[in-house]
Parts: sequence; C-alpha cells; structure tokens
Amino acid sequence: MPEQAIDFSVPQRQSRLGIVVYLFKNGRATFSLFFALVAIVSTQPALLFIVPFVLSPIIIFSGVLAYYQYRNFTFSISSDEVIIHKGVFYKERVAVPFERIQSIQITEHIVQRILGLVALRVDTAGSKSSELEIPALSRQLAEILKNQIYSHKAAQDIIGSETDEISENSQVKEATGRVLMHLSIIDLLKVGLTENHLRTGLVALAFVVGTVSQYQDYILEKYRDQVDSYAAQAASLGLRLLIVVGVAYAVFSVLLSVLRVFLRFYDLKVVLKSDAIDVTTGLLKRSEFRVPLQKIQYLRWQSNPLRRMIGFESVKIKPSNSMEQSASSERIEIPALKEYHTAQLVEAVFPDYRLPAMELKANPAAYARLAAALSALIILPGSAGLAYFIHPLLALTSIAVPVISAIAYQYGKRVRLLYDGAHIQVQKGRIFASRTVCQSYKLQALELRQSIFTQRRNLAHVDLYTAAGKLSAMYLDYNEVVEMRDYLLYTVERDDRDWM
Repeated sequence: MPEQAIDFSVPQRQSRLGIVVYLFKNGRATFSLFFALVAIVSTQPALLFIVPFVLSPIIIFSGVLAYYQYRNFTFSISSDEVIIHKGVFYKERVAVPFERIQSIQITEHIVQRILGLVALRVDTAGSKSSELEIPALSRQLAEILKNQIYSHKAAQDIIGSETDEISENSQVKEATGRVLMHLSIIDLLKVGLTENHLRTGLVALAFVVGTVSQYQDYILEKYRDQVDSYAAQAASLGLRLLIVVGVAYAVFSVLLSVLRVFLRFYDLKVVLKSDAIDVTTGLLKRSEFRVPLQKIQYLRWQSNPLRRMIGFESVKIKPSNSMEQSASSERIEIPALKEYHTAQLVEAVFPDYRLPAMELKANPAAYARLAAALSALIILPGSAGLAYFIHPLLALTSIAVPVISAIAYQYGKRVRLLYDGAHIQVQKGRIFASRTVCQSYKLQALELRQSIFTQRRNLAHVDLYTAAGKLSAMYLDYNEVVEMRDYLLYTVERDDRDWM
C-alpha cells in the first residue's frame, strides 16, 4: 500500500477486524458478571436456570455495541491537526494539534497480535494519558499514518520549509539508526534472576490478598470445614510450617520475577537514531514507541549487588509531560546495560556530558537520626507486647534501631549532588545504588525546604523540578545549597535553548 495512495484528509475507518477488538474490550465486563454468577449459583444451585437468561442479552448487546463502536469511529488528518470521531450513545470529536504531539506509540496486546492488528497512540503535552488512540489498524497502515503525522508536525516546526522536502527527510531519519542492544533469552533470564524478588513477592501477595478478600464470604461459606481443618493442621506444624512457607514464598517470588521480566522485556530492541530513541518490547503486549531526544529530561541508572556482579545496570528514560506518564505506565526502561551500552546512550542523549565539577555532600548523621526516630516509633511499640511472650524477640528489637541507624548512616554517605553549567547528577544508595543525570538548562524550578530541626543544624532539602518530575536530595549544607541555587538559576536564565 503506497503512502501516496492514502488520502488522510478524507475520514478513514479501522480494519473490520476491529469489531473483534471492541468485543474483547466489552467482554471484560461480561466475564466479571459471569464469574459473579458462577459464585452465586455454586451456593444456590436452584438459580442455575437464570444464567442463560442473564448472559444471553448481555452478550448480544456487547456484540451490537462493538459493531457500532467500529462503524462510528473515523480518523483523518487536516492541515494542522489529527481528528477522530467516535461514540455510540454520545458522539465525540477529538482534535489534537500537531504542535501538541509529543510522541506516537504502536502497541499490540494478545488479541490484536492474533488478528494481525496494532493500536496507534498519540501522547500530547499537558495530558496525563494518551489523548488519542486508534485501536485496530493494520501494521502497514499504522506505520504510514505515524510517518504522515510526524511529517506534518515537522513541517509546522520548521517555518519556511517545503512539506515534500520535510517528508523525505523524515523518512530518511526513520530508516537510519544503530542498534544499541537486543536482549537475548539468556540476558532476560539473567535480568529475571537479579530482580528485587522481595518487592515482586510482596506485590503478588497484596494482589492475592486483595482478590481473595472480595470473595472471602463465598469461600468461607463454601469451604468452611476445609478451611477450619487446614487452619488446625497449620497451627500444629508451627515452626516447620513457617520454614516451608518461607521457602515456597522465595521460590514463587523468583519465578514470578523471571516471568514478569519475560513478559515486559521479551525481544527488547533499542535503536539510537539521530533525533530519537526507538524502543520495541513485550511478549503478550507488544509496544513500539519513540522517545525524541529533545524530550528526554533525565536518565536514571539503577543497580543492585546481583546485577553488578554480572556487569548489568538498568536505566529509566524520563521524557517530558505526558510522556512522563507513559514512562510510568509503559515503563520506558532498558534493564540490562553494560558499560559500553551506557557510554553510547549518554553520547546520544547528552553528547557533551562530563562529570559535573561542583559537589554537595549530604550529612550522614542526619539520615541516621531520622532512621533511629522512625524505627523507634514503629518497631519498639509493636514488639513490646510480643516480647513479653517471646523473650528472644526482645533482644532482636533492642539491636534493630542501632542497626537500622547504621544502615541509614552508610546510605547518607553515598548521597551526592554534583552540578555545573552543563549537567546535574544526583547519586544515592550503596546496596541499591542509583544515579540521575539531567542537563542544567532544563530545570524549571528549584525549591529549598527546611524544618525546625534542619534549621537548627543549618541543613536543607532541595527539589529540582523538570518537565518529567523532580530530583531530590536531603540533608545538604544550607549555605552550599543557596550557592548552588543561585548558580543554577543564572545558568537557566542565560541559556536560550528549548527545554523540550
């Protein structure tokens, strides 16, 4: 399908298979209703006959609704904006000016992949989510539409340029680029095994508890005798049960971490281009998105002892405005960078990067005092009652506060804020180390914070605001922070470059 053969000024429809995509979306509510009916019928078998009468009209309605959602959805491109019309019961017209478009993403979940379709999403400035989404396009049409939108946007951004010339240049840039990395199955396995398994397990546990709590009345009613029997057996096992549960929890957390990594980063490919970074990732839900270099506000590298042992570190890319929201939901992250990958990425995003010359160090004693106060308030009252019955716990709680304070002191020794007229770098952590780099001129605001406690010690917290969020450092020397503030504000004011 040649690009010139499609006239996007005329309203276009999605693929007819989009009806199935809409039916899948509508079917989620039907599935929830079906599960609730199953729960009701299992306790009241006499009500089994009502299931077909309840589900049949809902399924028919979902199918009819999906057809009209497809039929009433059209999209087009005018001289200065992208337009979609949609709606069944309430008709809606959405128009997005080219000047507000930040990025265009192509995604596909499992149903779209089976049907050979993709979704095209347009992220805009000043919006917390995708303002425009076309959920059922053929890949070829989606690529053509994406190129057309980028070409129109480029034609608006460059005053006095010919549209045909801009389109040609955009296509050349689209075709060029070098592959920064392409994750193999072995690399994915290494990343999965070096994840934060404790966090993964806690998230999974919270999900299970939240889900079970919604149906606890049904479970207790249906399986009360079994629950009581298992509870009595578990109580008799005591310490042995705790060991078994602990081992099972650890194994489950590791397996879940590996599975999560495979789902998120399967076949991850990162391509560096002259004006953007293209990222393709995902197994069940495949996402392809472009991060314009000019939109990137900062890069954050993170690591842990296991990752460092195998020479990996991860980086999160933080673009501006609505793309910052995408970074959170789509997780614009590269999980397995080696040292030479990092050098190439920094060269592409911050070509003139050098380690900033001026340095502010945090006060580690302040971190220790804060940790001691918080741990004393949380640990000691809660453990006092248990210690009455379990005497060894008293010894553990007596050393908990000093240990936590010592860990916080070591953490505080690693907190650094480096800056000069070109870049800012924030370093934190010893075990789970991180460093964040941004260009000084992209600062939008700088805030100093003090409490009555930090004032007495001549300390201050600092928040550096960018279009993608803030960078923070605590317990810095107040006089040094004031000097840094004045220097950075002067740097921003005298720099005439666009920050996004």
